[in-house]
Amino acid sequence: MRQTETGVRAQVFGRISKAPQLARTAQGVAVCRFVVASEPGPASNAVVKPIFVIGERGKKSAVQCARLRIGDLVLVPGAERQRVRSRRGMRFTESAIEAEDVHLKARGAD
Repeated sequence: MRQTETGVRAQVFGRISKAPQLARTAQGVAVCRFVVASEPGPASNAVVKPIFVIGERGKKSAVQCARLRIGDLVLVPGAERQRVRSRRGMRFTESAIEAEDVHLKARGAD
């Protein structure tokens, strides 16, 4: 029997609202994390989505995304990932986008 992986594909378009943070796993793989917020609509609040980029050996995408700044306009295609966390006895679901790539569309105002 063949297995089919299911998942939710997502494409996030918005401005970076939290500065990118670059870290490394125990195996030495670079991981960049940042937050993107959409423009608020007339009847709703802005959508805020955490993004993470996992670097692979030979690829510099995670290191390059760490050069982004707050206010930069980006397009991020990827897959929605969820995990269950618990804090102070409360369980909650945390979701983020695992980015395949990060496309810089415009630099933010300095």
